[in-house]
Amino acid sequence: MRQTELKLSEENRATIEAIRRQEGHQAREVTRAHVLACLDQDIPESQIMAVLGIGRTAVWRARAARTLRAHKIQS
Repeated sequence: MRQTELKLSEENRATIEAIRRQEGHQAREVTRAHVLACLDQDIPESQIMAVLGIGRTAVWRARAARTLRAHKIQS
């Protein structure tokens, strides 16, 4: 399986950590934050999927959602 490469800025890391730690966020947002934090730390996708109990598409969607948001912010 190809490893998804993702490098976050310090600002993005802080935002993701806030989502992971604060209550009141939807489960989907928290899971995506966990996925993005793990990808940023070069943790293999297979390990992320096993630990979080999610499928490959959830990993891809988390990355795609983050990439889409980044492009909208830059535009």
